[in-house]
Amino acid sequence: MNEIEIRLSNTNLTRLSKYLNYEIAGSVLFLFSFFAGFLIFFLIVAALVFTPFMLYELYKENKNGWIVFFFILIVVPFILSIIFHLTVSFVFPWYLIVLALFYFYCFLLRIEVNNWMRERRSKLQYIIEKQKRQIETEVFMSKFKD
Repeated sequence: MNEIEIRLSNTNLTRLSKYLNYEIAGSVLFLFSFFAGFLIFFLIVAALVFTPFMLYELYKENKNGWIVFFFILIVVPFILSIIFHLTVSFVFPWYLIVLALFYFYCFLLRIEVNNWMRERRSKLQYIIEKQKRQIETEVFMSKFKD
């Protein structure tokens, strides 16, 4: 039973869930609102740092649909914004749209990862209870063997 609990605590989804569920205090967001340029810079850096980790964890968990969804929702608009940047002089809002899409994707992924974690806990709890029932049955049946 201990190895099942260890498997639950060391899963890739646990780490991903921890980062996706991280919240910033409202007072910090209020202070960031006075420095919009710094806030945008902070959001871009956080997205750039978190993306490889997120994609790696999704790959390790074999969640290929979410990886494809990431490329459709984030990478394709980003490539289009680069193309627009080469043809149109003012396209800064396109980059903000891509950034907003990234955080929308993280919001959706957060909900789904929490569901995956709930399912995993339920399966592991079922396995633990099944093992307990088997042990109890073996103990009970051993009384009648003698």
